[in-house]
Amino acid sequence: MWRVGAILIGYAWGNLVFAYVVSHYYLHVDPSKVGSGNPGTANVGAVFGKKYGILTCLGDFGKTILALILSYWLYRSQLALAYTGLGLILGHCFPLWRHFRGGKGVAVAIVLLLSYDWHWALVALLIALLAATIIQNLTIPPLMFMLLFSVTDQQMHFEARLIFGLMTLVMFIRFWPDVVDFCLGRGKRVDILKTIKRKLSGSRIIRKN
Repeated sequence: MWRVGAILIGYAWGNLVFAYVVSHYYLHVDPSKVGSGNPGTANVGAVFGKKYGILTCLGDFGKTILALILSYWLYRSQLALAYTGLGLILGHCFPLWRHFRGGKGVAVAIVLLLSYDWHWALVALLIALLAATIIQNLTIPPLMFMLLFSVTDQQMHFEARLIFGLMTLVMFIRFWPDVVDFCLGRGKRVDILKTIKRKLSGSRIIRKN
């Protein structure tokens, strides 16, 4: 019974897709109708600016942390965190109040995995970031991050491993159009190193002036 409760807690908090909250409250715009159409941090930041992208990211981070704290307080179980995470991913990707049109769950997944086992999560995250710099694409690395964590964490309970695998599948479904574009060579290229260098160069110019 507690498993259902943990999933419901996660799903309820997951429905707070902050791309919609931030865009509606500050900009009075539907983020699913602009840019890439994805109600997530990257799209909000790209279309409306860094400030709103950061607000969206912090909101999704915050709701994940609060849901996990509540679940652990109620059930005192690490396994409950995995079930809460499943609810969070489902709620974020398929929010009831938005007719199941949500984001892709990347911000939620990062906080969830770091909360569950930060050692393995950090290793998986670094590998995913390295992959992102090599393939210059942001579609495959998040899925790699989830999959690596689900498979390689040797301390993980078998039941939790299945739950994290299910989360990976849910995110794969949301990423499917992007995966197809990547495989067909139509995926958007993002040179992370070049972007970082440009940001640093811009900061130096501002300081000199």
